[in-house]
Amino acid sequence: DGRLKVTGAATYAAEFEVANLAYAAVVRSIVANGRIAIDTAEAERAPGVIAVVTHRNAPRLAYQPHKGLPDAAVGERLHVLQDDGVNHQGQPIALVVADTLEQAVHAAEVVRVTYRNEAAATDMESVDPVLPSGKPAEWEIRRGEPDSAFEQAEFRVDQTYVIPRENHNPIEMFATIAAWEGNSLTLWDKTQWVHNVAEEIAAVFGIAAENVRVISPFVGGAFGSGLRCWPHVTLAALGARVAGRPVKLVLSRREMYYGVGYRPHTVQRTALGASRDGQLQAIRHEGYQETSTYEEFTEALLSATR
Repeated sequence: DGRLKVTGAATYAAEFEVANLAYAAVVRSIVANGRIAIDTAEAERAPGVIAVVTHRNAPRLAYQPHKGLPDAAVGERLHVLQDDGVNHQGQPIALVVADTLEQAVHAAEVVRVTYRNEAAATDMESVDPVLPSGKPAEWEIRRGEPDSAFEQAEFRVDQTYVIPRENHNPIEMFATIAAWEGNSLTLWDKTQWVHNVAEEIAAVFGIAAENVRVISPFVGGAFGSGLRCWPHVTLAALGARVAGRPVKLVLSRREMYYGVGYRPHTVQRTALGASRDGQLQAIRHEGYQETSTYEEFTEALLSATR
């Protein structure tokens, strides 16, 4: 598909033409942990506004159990606009749907939010080493006697490597167009895994997966960030259901930093012991990484040496 992309012939998720399209903008939390009270009166009176959706008036979503391959093994997915709780900075707390993008963005800017800010854990050193599942956050896999083998090795290397958080930020920003027809939903979505999006959204709305059609012929870069179904997809579908017409939601470049995941901060200590002829005699690999306080996800940090 390279020629189509470089010549501008490829059609991406945000570029499909859908009749009677409305536009959405997201209001996001500026705190990392706490509770909110929200005043949408001015936004509701703004020109062109069709709906302002918050936890106070959003339809209750089914959020049936669903675990796709890249999803967390333990913990709760973010239930979008279902309560007044804030779990992370940038979390969606309101959705504005309007006739034009400019009207949606303006109305989102006049939504008034009052925060009850609570203490937030912002680094690995400030939290208890217990996962959301209740399991200890440390475990060990051992074969043989690596400590003694390392000490006896003629050549030894023992180093610590620190990698900061890394954001994907591909050229194409994430976008979704959602259109309902009865109990069937069509999504034009930027994704690397259309089947996972269909199954996840079906579980969120409590409908059959065969009732969700996902269209994604081209992806303008993703680096793995397109493997999960992020909250903006649910927001687009929710907005379309409330508005009674198709809705387009395109993330801004700023929103790409906190709306679609990232590679977590990690600390790794690697110790290698080898003989003079280069044969490895010992490997010790310790790794620490951050994860969510409400959803447990583990990168395959130690898979190469395990």
